[in-house]
Amino acid sequence: MKMGKARKGFTMVELMVVIIIMAILGLAIMPSLMGSSDKAKYSRAWGDLTAISNAFTAFYGRVGNLPTITGADLMTATFTKGTGTEWDDIADATNLLQSFLGKPISKLEDPWGASYKIASDWDPATGKGAIIVYVAGGSATPDFGTTVEATNVRTDPYNGDKAMAKLVINVPK
Repeated sequence: MKMGKARKGFTMVELMVVIIIMAILGLAIMPSLMGSSDKAKYSRAWGDLTAISNAFTAFYGRVGNLPTITGADLMTATFTKGTGTEWDDIADATNLLQSFLGKPISKLEDPWGASYKIASDWDPATGKGAIIVYVAGGSATPDFGTTVEATNVRTDPYNGDKAMAKLVINVPK
């Protein structure tokens, strides 16, 4: 007696069942993936704020002072060195700060495509004042107890609506 040929491959019904199962699994994990890119933006912004703050701290550790900062946008701000002897071997305050950041300040955008903001009244002549770096695009005004104020600060919905700002230094005048 002759047996039928052995089947090779899958039937159309079997393929459809596999495709339907994969679609259901894809739809099940989609909601968790949808929010992750937005959360990643906030995480990156916090990382950048920390890196900027650390760059200023390293600058202070190297020079013993901080430059005068003119401008509210970090990408276009002017960093002017002081006149004390601690500045004698510093050719350019912007270049020194960039060396601690690891990338040009002019390319330092927040995840939403805007410049990080900076509020400062630091005076290198007295070594007093405050510097705050922050992400604009919101309505928060964090209170760091300083003479300078960061306004219209974005808040982080994944971190209890905390204002996205870092106090770099505060030496009361």
